[in-house]
Amino acid sequence: MKKAFTLTLAILLLLAFAQPALAQQALGREPSMQIHSQAVYLFSLDEEIVVYQRSADTPLQPASLVKIMTAILAIENTPDLRTLVTYPAYVQNYLFEYQRRYGVSISLAGMRAGEQLPMGALVHASMMQSGNEAAMTIADHIGGSQEGFVEMMNTRARELGAMNTNFTNATGLPDPEMVTTARDMGIITRHAIGLPGFMDIATTVSYTAGPTNLGSILEWGTTITMQVPGNSLFYPYLSGVKTGTTPQAGRNFISTASRDGFSYLLVVMNAPFINPETGAQFPANYAFVDTRNIYDWVFGTFSVMPLIERGRRIHEVPLRLNSSQDFLPLETGERFSALMARDTDQGGGLTMIFEVPDWVDAPVRRGEHIGYVRLLLYGREVGQVELLAAETISASHHLVLLDRAGEIMGSFWFRFGVIFAVLLIVAYAALMIARNKNRRRGYRPRRRI
Repeated sequence: MKKAFTLTLAILLLLAFAQPALAQQALGREPSMQIHSQAVYLFSLDEEIVVYQRSADTPLQPASLVKIMTAILAIENTPDLRTLVTYPAYVQNYLFEYQRRYGVSISLAGMRAGEQLPMGALVHASMMQSGNEAAMTIADHIGGSQEGFVEMMNTRARELGAMNTNFTNATGLPDPEMVTTARDMGIITRHAIGLPGFMDIATTVSYTAGPTNLGSILEWGTTITMQVPGNSLFYPYLSGVKTGTTPQAGRNFISTASRDGFSYLLVVMNAPFINPETGAQFPANYAFVDTRNIYDWVFGTFSVMPLIERGRRIHEVPLRLNSSQDFLPLETGERFSALMARDTDQGGGLTMIFEVPDWVDAPVRRGEHIGYVRLLLYGREVGQVELLAAETISASHHLVLLDRAGEIMGSFWFRFGVIFAVLLIVAYAALMIARNKNRRRGYRPRRRI
């Protein structure tokens, strides 16, 4: 076992340090096209692995991507999304003053103070229209205050594993202390897309709410033009999720896409928004441009391909208690596939690490679990497959008897019994010798008269 462990360690070290180019070839290939976004996080929803990343842990401002967490808390804390919620006047006043103070026009959903809307409509307004008053109304209702809701946001982020994120508001309005990473936003969004109703909201193109208690009928359209049929940017494979843009954060976009049975989640952050030379907005939405190009690249480059077939004999272990066969052949218990580049050299890049016992005792039945084989593709462990006995092998009767005899003779109680018996014999012999000596000393011949 010590030799096997040493060999395994040597192989892993060799793969880790001597073949960096091959490890890059297996899955982490660099896209050939230009990527404008500072940070990228591409995740396979099928294989649950990161396919490509760039600056995924760099702290960045999220802008309205924050509203994904706002939607999470709204859905998780509202049993019935038809619950009516009132738009507080203080929120309307705050947003009015914010725009006046900074001389900016922020995204609003057209609500009026005192207006009541179902929670589900507020989530639509926040996600689709990126309505800041809708997000703050959700925060006030769920958290009791904006500050209370922010505390809930950060607690939930840590619970989900987004450890490099700090939210300071429910909207994404600029704040130097509000930061996240592309990886964290990917983690948060992976949770969100699994919530009931979230993707229905995130993929809605147009929505009508009302009439409200104030008689208003509100209509909203999605900011994700890539999912609007007929739009010049329309991408038929894309679904949701959220855009977020400010001069400080650049253009951010999180989306999912499915094609040919493969599904991915993509986060792009800080794509160029303002031209530093002219101060004007770039005519192209580089977050959308990057998203389309990256999806085209991943769908065209990667595929789930078989690494090992079920029932393949790939290993053997020493066999005991059978007089005619010294080794037990092992076969794979299942077929295993992994996401990889379509032109990957599977044979040259696949390494198998066997985790099996030092020997197996007969009898053995075919299909009996024996161990596992770990599969490494260019140094990256992609999974493991169960190893089964490939044959039914009976035990030889005389070898079984000898083995059991050996077990008995090697047992503690047998050794104890033998030692005890030897000690008894030695003690008896010593006693007999002592008695004989005493008899000879006590013997006196009689004198004749």
